[in-house]
Amino acid sequence: MNANAKSALGIGAVVVLAAAIGAGVFVTTSSNIAVWFVIGGIPLLIVSGIALYVRGVVSRSGTSEQQYVKQQARAVAQDFQETVRERNDLREAYPDWEFTADAQLESIAGDFRAQGVAFDLETGAFDLTKKVGNAEVQAFESISAEVERLNEDIGTAFREFATTELSHIEDALDRLEDVDLVTRDAVITGPDEDAAVPACRDTVDAARATATETIETAIETVREMGRGDQRPEDSEAIDRDLEAAADAVGRNEFGAAVESVLEARDRLRDQFSGSFDAERESVLSLVNAVEDAGVAAHVDAAYLDAVADVESAVTGMDSALDLSEVSHRRADLRRTCVDMVAGMERDLTDEVEPLRTEELPPGYYTEPAIAGETFVDELERIDDFERFTERWREVAGSLADAVDTASTKAAVVEAYDDVAEIIEAELETSGEVTNDDLPVRDAAEFLGLYYRRNESVELEPDVPVLRRGDVESHDLTVDVTYERGGSKRTATLSLSGSGDDETATVETRVAGTATFEDVSADNHTLEADPGDDAFAPIDREVRIDGETSVEIEFTEQSLRERVCTVTDADMSEHLSELRPRLEELYEDEGHVSTAMELPVRSAHAPCLLAVWAETDGYDATETADGDIVVFEHDQLERELTNVVRYNLEPGERLPFDDLERNFLTAPVPRSVLRDAVAELSEEHNVTTTDDAIEMK
Repeated sequence: MNANAKSALGIGAVVVLAAAIGAGVFVTTSSNIAVWFVIGGIPLLIVSGIALYVRGVVSRSGTSEQQYVKQQARAVAQDFQETVRERNDLREAYPDWEFTADAQLESIAGDFRAQGVAFDLETGAFDLTKKVGNAEVQAFESISAEVERLNEDIGTAFREFATTELSHIEDALDRLEDVDLVTRDAVITGPDEDAAVPACRDTVDAARATATETIETAIETVREMGRGDQRPEDSEAIDRDLEAAADAVGRNEFGAAVESVLEARDRLRDQFSGSFDAERESVLSLVNAVEDAGVAAHVDAAYLDAVADVESAVTGMDSALDLSEVSHRRADLRRTCVDMVAGMERDLTDEVEPLRTEELPPGYYTEPAIAGETFVDELERIDDFERFTERWREVAGSLADAVDTASTKAAVVEAYDDVAEIIEAELETSGEVTNDDLPVRDAAEFLGLYYRRNESVELEPDVPVLRRGDVESHDLTVDVTYERGGSKRTATLSLSGSGDDETATVETRVAGTATFEDVSADNHTLEADPGDDAFAPIDREVRIDGETSVEIEFTEQSLRERVCTVTDADMSEHLSELRPRLEELYEDEGHVSTAMELPVRSAHAPCLLAVWAETDGYDATETADGDIVVFEHDQLERELTNVVRYNLEPGERLPFDDLERNFLTAPVPRSVLRDAVAELSEEHNVTTTDDAIEMK
């Protein structure tokens, strides 16, 4: 307890004693005496008590009155010394703390000098001069009160500084968290309303340490973003931003540090945006290919889980700064897909091998051409990811179908002897056997195999039912024609039903023939793939019943029919929403193509443009590169007419490359240009050569 507090308690005791005596006088005597005691007696007692108290203190300490004054001076000076040193320490530790108390300090130091105490405000050192012996105790009590007020002002000012500092730190870290550069467990809050300076300092120091660690993490995160396969062009500027951020952290300028980090991040995002969209789209295209290939029943569930993980991760990415992560995910997905193919190749080999050693009846099973082939090396050599996706889709779909067929056939062959006994017993008993009579999966396959191995039975596959009796068979001739001629195409014909499962091919420009031998007289399914995307496949039911010849004609598909078969979404439902953007592009460019940035996923873009062209009366075509181009044929004719009228003289020629580059709005294929020029030939005497248009 300091001297001021002790003095206050002593004086208080005197006042309490005087009040008690006054109350006793009032109770034991008359009220007049009590009144005179309050007016004159109590002040006398207080003055006498204080005098005796001071004298007692002096006598107890064995000092003179001057020594007592010196003790009071030293005690108050030490309090002021602590205040000065704390204020100097805060200014040194927190240079941005703007509290100014120079006038107060000088005033208090001046009061001390007046009472004989010399103070050095830079160090807090003080010295009691001889003059202090003549000082007044009451003067030091007044100075002590000033010191206490200064302490309160310092505490209030630093608490306000701490609150503001913590708020700025929280705001800076929030900006990093908003863009997913960092993740924090807790927010930073200000000090309590009555927190003392040490508590405020601890809070500020802890927050600065947290901010330093968090921003350094963000700096390293941005630095890591630029270390992927795609290197930023402006890497030096990005490095400068990150170095500036690190320097600002060292100065506790966290707002400036965050600004530099975000500037570096924005540079990366701007440079990676195009690559990110392409990478993300390519990954999702391969994910869709896995879903569409029908491999789920033939690959390890762990592969499907890995694909789902990649899809979930990539779908959740929406920033170009995730480019590096998308690239890593793409590599993982590619490896998983190659492993799927390797697994299905092994499974196909395992399933086909026992079928090779069996003496199977003709038409029951035809080993697919892909059995024994290795596609893994081929896939791994494909660098272009889009081409890898398309090739993987083809290979995986073929392998899945082949494995499914081979595994079913192999399982039937393996269990055939036991099931054949059941069939024979049922035929013996009732004369016929249906699926319901066989306690096995793929009962129709068992009936078909039994039918092919036993000439004494006939099969009705539509039921299916197996009966005793002779079965009629015929050779089936299939005449294939195309609606129009062209380069050589290879049509693939598949005939199935009544235990038959055969495949044949026809290579022709416009017409050809294939023959299936010993086909049972019954209903069959004939599937025909034209081998040319311009024509539609055929799926037809044919009945072999004396008729041994079938004609099929591959007809051309419309562009919409062709490009929309691979799209699950019904783009006509979305056309009204997307039409304004398409019309805006058309207005700006004079055409729209899938090579442009369209408001749909690239896999859906061809179908969207085909539907839009057909619905709104535009013309559409497909280029040699596979791009769909929407244009107006009338506009193309006008442009060609202008070229013929104003840019060609008789005997002159204009190369197609110059024509397309300088005069045409839409990048249509050469075949479209030749047809359009042919329409103008009679009026303008113009024709086409291999590489140009020519005025005769």
